[in-house]
Amino acid sequence: MRAPTLTDGAVTLRAHTAADLDGLLAFARDPETARWTRIPHPYGPADARRWIEETVPAGWRDGTAARWVVEAEGRFAGNVDVHRGTPPFVGYGLVPAARGRGLMSRALRLAARWAFEQAGLPVLHWWAQAGNLASWRVAHACGFTFEGTRRLALPRRDGLADGWFASLTPDEEMAPRTTWWPVPELVGERVRLRQHTDADVPRIVEACSDPRTRHWLATLPHPYTEDTARDFVMDCRLAESLGQKVTWAVADPVDDRLLANVSVFRLDDPMNPTGGEIAYWAHPDARGRGVVGEAVDLVVAHTFTPRERGGLGRHRLQIGASRDNTASRHVAERAGFTLVGEVHQDGVVGVGADRTVDDGVWYELLAPRTS
Repeated sequence: MRAPTLTDGAVTLRAHTAADLDGLLAFARDPETARWTRIPHPYGPADARRWIEETVPAGWRDGTAARWVVEAEGRFAGNVDVHRGTPPFVGYGLVPAARGRGLMSRALRLAARWAFEQAGLPVLHWWAQAGNLASWRVAHACGFTFEGTRRLALPRRDGLADGWFASLTPDEEMAPRTTWWPVPELVGERVRLRQHTDADVPRIVEACSDPRTRHWLATLPHPYTEDTARDFVMDCRLAESLGQKVTWAVADPVDDRLLANVSVFRLDDPMNPTGGEIAYWAHPDARGRGVVGEAVDLVVAHTFTPRERGGLGRHRLQIGASRDNTASRHVAERAGFTLVGEVHQDGVVGVGADRTVDDGVWYELLAPRTS
């Protein structure tokens, strides 16, 4: 059997030909492809010819794998595969020049419809190395439901890696299941809120290893390493894709040094669909300078901004703190939050022999009324 041609008018899936050799080489030699896949390295013309002349035809012939070229604007853009084993799963990738334009989402929808309607598959699974947000963005756009992270579940060149897993069934709409919240840059007089970068990792470690931070955030991992910080950043990005929270690095506007961290979470609470909760911490050398206060003001304004104007469209925010955490409480009160209650034995504080359960306080802020 030869690959059937599938198209939606903007993207075409077609059979591989000898003319695709240069495109395959460009795809396989791209550093991002090498980072996230097990494509042979180095990858040469002989590998590309073997793929076109042997691997792809064999998959169609024995029914194990349906593989197409993704073509856009008359050019080779990448590959998409449907593996028909147990369990059935998809794989895909684009050359660098074709990325970021929604082409692979279109290609995956075409391949998935073929898999369900022509091949009769009951499900399609997706998996990728944890952290591969570009691959997850495609699956997310096509309606795959995220099912979780499995530790050391995927083979890689240097061993095993954690994996992200998701699935799609024939009766599900090929559209996002969750809101993928963006992280817009928010700029104030003394701070700039942005996504985290690799340069933030050492500062995150310093902040989360600090005794004062650890006293009030007693559940932080210990020791807090650079790998821990990278996992924290990756988890923030994943949570944004699942509609759960938005997290900003609070940076110095002059030298871009990380000063603090602020998040809005519980955005997916079905019992409180227009609410959210703010949390924050500061690097030790940024305390007492009003950094967190200004960052919270910026986040509150963004959170209360309607979604059609780029905000989160929330109507109520909460901040919880330990009763004795005067610095955290000062931030909440300065931002205009109202104390609405105290809760006994609400959270663990302290480290080691000093660990105890402290009473908590809750603050609330309502969105301004609009005429």
